[in-house]
Amino acid sequence: MQRTILRLLGSLLLASGTQAMLLAQTSPADLGRATLEELMHIEITSVSHKRQRLADTAAAVFVITQDDIRRSGMTTVPELLRLAPGVQVAQINSNKWAVAVRGFNQLFGDKLLVLIDGRTVYDRLNSGVFWESLDMPLDDIDRIEVIRGPGGATWGANAANGVINIVTKSAADTAGAAVTVGAGSLDGTRVAARYGGTLGTVAYRLSSQWTGHDQTQIAGGSPAHDSWQSQNHGFRLDWDRLSDAVVVQGGMTLGSLHGLFHEPSGPVPAVKPLWSDRETTEEYNVLGRWIRRRDNGSTLQVQSFFAAHHNNDSVNPRQMMADVDAQYQVALGARHDVVVGAGYRFLNEHVDGGIAFSIMPNIVHETVVNMFAQDEIALGRRVQLTLGGKLERDSYVGWGLQPTARLMWSPVPQHHVWAAASRALHSPSLGDISGRYNFTSFVGQGGLPVVIGALGNPGFQSETVLDAEVGYRTEIGSVASVDVTLFRASYHNLKTSEPLAPRIELTPAPMHVFIPGQFGNLLAATTSGVEIAAHWTPVRAVRLDGGYSTFRLTPHLSTASRDTAAESFDGSAPGATWYARSATTIAPRVRLDGTVFHSGALAKHAIPAYTRLDLQLEMSFTRHMSVAIVGQNLLDPAHAEFGSAGGIVNATLIPRSARVQVGYRF
Repeated sequence: MQRTILRLLGSLLLASGTQAMLLAQTSPADLGRATLEELMHIEITSVSHKRQRLADTAAAVFVITQDDIRRSGMTTVPELLRLAPGVQVAQINSNKWAVAVRGFNQLFGDKLLVLIDGRTVYDRLNSGVFWESLDMPLDDIDRIEVIRGPGGATWGANAANGVINIVTKSAADTAGAAVTVGAGSLDGTRVAARYGGTLGTVAYRLSSQWTGHDQTQIAGGSPAHDSWQSQNHGFRLDWDRLSDAVVVQGGMTLGSLHGLFHEPSGPVPAVKPLWSDRETTEEYNVLGRWIRRRDNGSTLQVQSFFAAHHNNDSVNPRQMMADVDAQYQVALGARHDVVVGAGYRFLNEHVDGGIAFSIMPNIVHETVVNMFAQDEIALGRRVQLTLGGKLERDSYVGWGLQPTARLMWSPVPQHHVWAAASRALHSPSLGDISGRYNFTSFVGQGGLPVVIGALGNPGFQSETVLDAEVGYRTEIGSVASVDVTLFRASYHNLKTSEPLAPRIELTPAPMHVFIPGQFGNLLAATTSGVEIAAHWTPVRAVRLDGGYSTFRLTPHLSTASRDTAAESFDGSAPGATWYARSATTIAPRVRLDGTVFHSGALAKHAIPAYTRLDLQLEMSFTRHMSVAIVGQNLLDPAHAEFGSAGGIVNATLIPRSARVQVGYRF
């Protein structure tokens, strides 16, 4: 059945492409579609804390543009990341995702650093990202920069496997008003509004979005009761005159969701409810950035942000974070381009705790200070060597050094060969250090209750990764490009769960037996893989994109460990994934976009391989109004993408869905 549908899709796209070739000579080009030459000249900032062309970066980089976002038909940030090779995306249920780069995937992908305009959204309590809290208006995003491989030398700890930086549009680029209304079977109702203008020399933008997401399914097609609602409200101010530029932006996200978290009810009765009650989330943030450009080409940048997050659930965590950093870029002579900087971060975490999870002490104050330097050295006209590193002190784990060396060789202007070697760190979560987890309970022999759980380890160490990469990037005129990366990495001090002797506990009552494990650092692993991205534009009206990635992990368990489950650890990532996309302008105001995604099986989670087909038909009736019809997961009624993540949250089946969206700009 899948082969038949894929053949029909191929025929449809081929027919659409043929029509587009005929129209290309008479109809205007799709102005929203960037050419490949423009794509390779996109300036990014996430690799080295400075602006540089995508083609000139000695790193595995992929950029998801605003046009990619619009033509994908997707409505959430984690879903958009399926468009990047080497990124493993699995939807767990309606409001939970597992997202990782180069393996180690789980509910909280602890080796992937996620940023919004340089502001980290990494949660230190859980080591990861609450993706449902990033339910932001996608039309406000300029691009998403995806860096695969260690980014610790630039961004510090927890960028062990990659960095994702969501870069929003300048307020000067969003003048006027825009309204979007959508309704669908899974994405539910979506209403977004934006207005931008100028006040003197200051450009401003106000935006607001409300979304209501529907339920997924459990076995038998029954509803999973995991619907969720989200509000996002934000503002941005931009001022840019002569040598100075200032950005001030902020926002709030309010959510109500049923996360399907497992919640032990306590030692008695020995029952774990299928899922916990509905919870609410609140997140507030504000960021300011000042840039001073000097006549000698040097640049000084100072940025600061404040963020607060609160989950109103049984654990009731409240987090406040304040951060300030400064960097200075200057050219020294004709061969050196130097960037130096320093930063300071303060974190306050308050966790009431409950039966399922708690930390001790329940109020934590943490500070992180860092210094970094980078020198890009021109070794002739065609070779560049970049040496850099970040020295960071975490009040919980002490000092850590994260260096990198990158070499770029461009034998001819459109062919680039690069190599990199890096060391990066992953700091332990607060739960790894001082947490207590109660997984389940039951009544043992003689009627004595038994609780099984895990304990944090005050001596838990930072995980380390040593990574080597080589890549080749080529542009075939202005119609095609190919980007290939090979990597191999070695990990040390990975987490294990070491059994401890059972003990009797009097609290919480009644008296019970506690059978704990304690977190250790007795696992190592090696990973390897290849990542390929290709683009082809045979005519202006047609663009074809494809990606292919492989991943392999081999665990190396210490003989001192008694964690038998760690011996079969596979990174919770498929051995191979691929996608193929077609974006076709079949008439001056009609666009047809199709994407096929394939994910290999997840052996440890007993999830079979699946293939997904998405289609979008977009019609512009006037210069101001457009209508999009979207179908997603069209090849089967429903499928699973991930297992119940570590016994923390329940996984469901992701159903086939459809949506209609109307946009109006004036």
